[in-house]
Amino acid sequence: MAEVQLVAALQATLDPNRETRRAAEAHLNTSASRAGYLPLLLTLITSNDPSVSGIKHIAVVHLKNVIKNNWVESDTPVPEVDRPTLKTNLVDLMSVAPTNIKAQLATSITLISSHDYPKNWPELLPSLISKFSNPLNLLGVLETLNSILKRFRYVERNDAIYIDLKYTLDLLQAPLLGLATSLNGVIEQNRGEILKCIRLVCRIFFSLNWLDLPEFFEDNVASWMGLFKSWLELTTSDEDEDEASEEEKVKKAVIENLNLYAGKDEECFTPFLGNFTEIIWKLLLEIKASPGRDDLCCTSLKFLTALISRSINASVFEKALDDIISKIVIPNVAIREADVEMFEDDPDEFILRDMEGGEGDSRRRCGVDLLRGMCRGWEDRVTAVVMGHVQSMIGKSWQEKDAAVLLLTAVAVRKESRLGGVSEVNPSVPVIDFFVQHVGNDLGGSEVMLLAGSLKFVSTFRNQFSGAQLNAIFPMMIGALKNSSAVVKTYAANGIEKVLARKADDFGKVQIQPHLEPLFSGLFSNIADPNLPPNAYVMKTIMRALATIKADAVPVAEMVIKALTDALAVVCKNPQNPHYNHYLFESLAVLIKSVCGSNPQYVDSFEPLLFPSFNHILQADVAEFTPYVFQILAQLLEYSNGVISESYMTLFGPLLTPVIWESKGNVPGVTRLVVAYIEKGGAKLMLEGGFLMPVLGVFQKLISSKANEHYGFLLMTSLIGSLGIQALQAQIAEVFNILFQRLQTGKTVRYQRHLTLFFAFVVGKEGAGVFRSILESIQPGMLGMILKGVWAPCVLTESMFNKSDSKTMTVGLTALLNDEGVMTFDGGATWSQTAVCVMKLLSTSVNASNTENKEDAKGDSEEVELNFDSSFSKLHHAGKPLVDKFPNVTDPAVGFAQALTKGCAKMPGVVQAIQAKCQDEKIVAAWEKEGASATEIMQVMTTRYGAKLA
Repeated sequence: MAEVQLVAALQATLDPNRETRRAAEAHLNTSASRAGYLPLLLTLITSNDPSVSGIKHIAVVHLKNVIKNNWVESDTPVPEVDRPTLKTNLVDLMSVAPTNIKAQLATSITLISSHDYPKNWPELLPSLISKFSNPLNLLGVLETLNSILKRFRYVERNDAIYIDLKYTLDLLQAPLLGLATSLNGVIEQNRGEILKCIRLVCRIFFSLNWLDLPEFFEDNVASWMGLFKSWLELTTSDEDEDEASEEEKVKKAVIENLNLYAGKDEECFTPFLGNFTEIIWKLLLEIKASPGRDDLCCTSLKFLTALISRSINASVFEKALDDIISKIVIPNVAIREADVEMFEDDPDEFILRDMEGGEGDSRRRCGVDLLRGMCRGWEDRVTAVVMGHVQSMIGKSWQEKDAAVLLLTAVAVRKESRLGGVSEVNPSVPVIDFFVQHVGNDLGGSEVMLLAGSLKFVSTFRNQFSGAQLNAIFPMMIGALKNSSAVVKTYAANGIEKVLARKADDFGKVQIQPHLEPLFSGLFSNIADPNLPPNAYVMKTIMRALATIKADAVPVAEMVIKALTDALAVVCKNPQNPHYNHYLFESLAVLIKSVCGSNPQYVDSFEPLLFPSFNHILQADVAEFTPYVFQILAQLLEYSNGVISESYMTLFGPLLTPVIWESKGNVPGVTRLVVAYIEKGGAKLMLEGGFLMPVLGVFQKLISSKANEHYGFLLMTSLIGSLGIQALQAQIAEVFNILFQRLQTGKTVRYQRHLTLFFAFVVGKEGAGVFRSILESIQPGMLGMILKGVWAPCVLTESMFNKSDSKTMTVGLTALLNDEGVMTFDGGATWSQTAVCVMKLLSTSVNASNTENKEDAKGDSEEVELNFDSSFSKLHHAGKPLVDKFPNVTDPAVGFAQALTKGCAKMPGVVQAIQAKCQDEKIVAAWEKEGASATEIMQVMTTRYGAKLA
């Protein structure tokens, strides 16, 4: 591709016409796998031609995306010939590029290094270190280095990560100390820039020391601690009320390093601990209440919490407990004017920082954590001191009352989890009595911050309230959904959701039945309000309420689905909140599950309500939503009475076009949808409708991809299960050839597992003779080769099949054991090995059943945490249960015992062969007697597996 064509294609990605834009993107993505393309892209990015200056940022973003999507595990990987050129030029280019270009290049380097560094990119680190002496490029170099070395933080310890770390330390540890010392001496030359570099040095220090304290850092601990002390004592030259200064950012990074060292309990750090504790204590006493100081304050509070929780310098803290509570904790949990402003003007940020289980840090939360840390060592004393403050504060201003409630909450909680709530309380704190006397009245009060606090109190201590108490509180929580404050609405929704998710059965479906109309009215009034942004907490509560009432949703189903589709139409225009979007589709899924699962006739009512929005999403290619739409469409079709509607029929053809399958996020959902079409439409749809060949084309595309092979097997299994192999007679040999070609060119453990499970299904469904004839038509003797070389090794090395797969495998292998061709092959050696495979499957399925039952119970629980990612997010409530492919086989061990009896009778010599190969210790122990007979083997089988001979 010439540079002129490349520029034109990049410019076309900004075209307002969607088709033009998509064509350009497809053209660029296709070109990315061609040799010479990425070097051409780099040439464009480095060009001094003013005519292309406006396109450089698009080019560098495209470069980053190509590296992200195609560097590893891609069907169209970056050509090997281009990789050295790319690596060689990226670091130098990043050093001199403008700021907007530099950030993207640094990300590109990080993406490559996450896979190639250090083994396949040994020159990267020396190249970066060599630029330490150039002050003009130093900041960009340190930003890149910091990003690369984050790989050593928060990781599991293993040999591979330690090898990479040692390589990095050997090259970097001494130059980093030298650079830190040098920067400390020239701070005043370019204070702002140098302080940014010092902060990055601290973050790199953190990465290198996270796993363990390296020997070099231990030997030079005095030098590093001296630098840290001097940086903590920096004075802030220009203090902004709302933004942290560069000096404060450096101090925060230093304290994070000190916290890391304190957590390692390293002896070399002990001499410095007292001095740093004093410095940080003083810092907390002097730090101002302005928002710009919040990050530094929170980090400092965490440092003290860590020391107290680990009983480090316990005697010092024990003497100062009263002072810590009165001078550090209470000032930091108190509501500030800035908090009130945030509550009113930026409710999303307030919720993020304050909500139970939220992601942001706040002074209030860190103050609570410090108090709880103190309770671990001195609970009685801390509780007494805190309760004294609570009593003196509770009757004063609303601000002091708010702080008092938070203080009491902090000392009351002993054990809690984010999902389950508080499971154990401090017996010295009368939680429910305190609520009745001081907090409950705020649920109907006019002070919105106290109302929010009371709702949060109910949410936190939901497990401590009785069902009767919650029954009295619940209407007030519903009423708060219509409060004018966005924070109050959110806390009300969150509290309702948490209450409905309780494990106790004293408040649930029956108790909320009288409140359904005001509950859904209040929730949907928030969703429908055009002045309110999408609220994930409200949508999650809708999902939880529907999951709670289950089939009782039938009377309100039409109203609910209309409100949900209206909400969907709004967010389609700007899908900005992924949590909200996820819970929106979960709400649709749970409604369909609850209503259509027990009343399939409602599918016909839901279709016309859902299809307009779904068609719009598919036609507009709203990438964030299409994976969800395919899951919901599949779920709805699965619940239908068997006749595929006209709306669905219109959709089927376009589903099989290649563009649908190009997005990896679409593949899981659209595969399930196509499987639903096959199962509902059967031969009439596939054969008479002429869709068999397009589906086979999709199968071939999926099998060729390591990422999507599983979905190819799902399609083929569905075809054979619904149509029978006879319907595929003209294509089945080619299907197997495709599978074997993939086995030769891309043999992986996962692929072999999928392949052998598919073989087992075919044998169990169609018979061993049919399976053998297919293989023999491809190559004589192939069945024996597959059993010995692929199938048996896969089963014997697989650690655990789930219950459904184990049964499928057992049924298929048992059918082969009954096959005369397998019996006569190589004197029974393959037959005996196959028998041992089934024994292993039966023994492991016995061990796995209890675990699987627990997992199944977890999957059915409404407590399951819902997760999503940027490409595909599985809808929990749209989940399809595992299907028993052989429901008529109630106990596969019976069939195996019969096959074993038959085989041992025909081939007496296989008894000892089976005994020698068997991996089941209990069977081996039972066979210790020399010359065990087939009858004795059956007795062992009956004891071990519960098989009853017919």
